[in-house]
Amino acid sequence: MEETVNTLGDKMVKIVKVDGSVEEFDKEKIVKSCVNAGAPEEVAREIANHVEKQVKEGMKTTQIRRMVLKSLREKNPEWAENWEFYDRIVKGRITFENGKFVVVKEGNLYLGREVRDVGEKGLSNFEEVKAILRELEEDLEMGVSRRTIHNRTYVLYMAVLKTRRMSVEDKEKSIKAINEFREKLGWKPFIPKKPLK
Repeated sequence: MEETVNTLGDKMVKIVKVDGSVEEFDKEKIVKSCVNAGAPEEVAREIANHVEKQVKEGMKTTQIRRMVLKSLREKNPEWAENWEFYDRIVKGRITFENGKFVVVKEGNLYLGREVRDVGEKGLSNFEEVKAILRELEEDLEMGVSRRTIHNRTYVLYMAVLKTRRMSVEDKEKSIKAINEFREKLGWKPFIPKKPLK
């Protein structure tokens, strides 16, 4: 794996997060996010390298996010859509024009025919996963490509694996429901490589 060097001259580049805190720029986070969105690792590294060259001391993560989304959209619009889908279902962020987003901290969010009650970010129970699967089914009926739906089931599956707010029992039911949805469309099921936590 390529070594990450985040420098501006001879010092580490500090960037400003949405909450105002400061952290060191880490292009590996961009690589991981792009791969999770569906980009091959070599393309993800290309995007991360391009963004790294533009990062300046004190830059906001929202600006970096826009650069990444723009690059993803240029390479493959589905990858950008997958990123935005993950943001919505896991982080409670709704992306709109030019990569800007709004965080839905609490309240109702309309998702096609579904209305989702938003609380803390991340998936917390099986009912949320069922609602997202119904949304994907509606998207398919409305003409969203099978490839996009296929990718979104992967994003949803990964979100289920990574959440810490869902019980193991709900994770098992969620994965079973995702796999039933995939099998109905003729796709292979997802099989966890590690025991669920």
